Amino acid sequence: MPFKNSNYTGCYAEQLFSAECLRRNIPVCFPVMDSSPYDCIIEKNGELIKVQIKSCTKTPCDETPNNIGVPLMNGVKIHYTFENVDYFAIWSEFYDGFFIFPNTGNMQAVRITLTGERKIWFNNYDFDKNLRYNQLDIFDN
Repeated sequence: MPFKNSNYTGCYAEQLFSAECLRRNIPVCFPVMDSSPYDCIIEKNGELIKVQIKSCTKTPCDETPNNIGVPLMNGVKIHYTFENVDYFAIWSEFYDGFFIFPNTGNMQAVRITLTGERKIWFNNYDFDKNLRYNQLDIFDN
């Protein structure tokens, strides 16, 4: 779905994420100011989780036919620390869904794919605290 610009695409992804959270009975709140390092806070199992939502309209290239590289830095090239963002939710136009995974605190980019070990994050709205800490090493490899 082509949009006017990347701001429209980002807003669309934020609305899709919040609608899907609500459909799954996951409360979602948005900050009043747009200067927050996270896009929303969800409540899951009594825990408040800060989520940064990204959008991606890329398609796989010939060299990497099964995955797409997505930058995870904000507009001023500042890393999202472990303290200010708990999870990323990347909406992929190509895969037509969200890749939802924990922030390790030092991520600059990630490859999204429906093959391999990272496929578990596709449309996974569990936000399981124990799984989060057990799976962080996937992104450090």
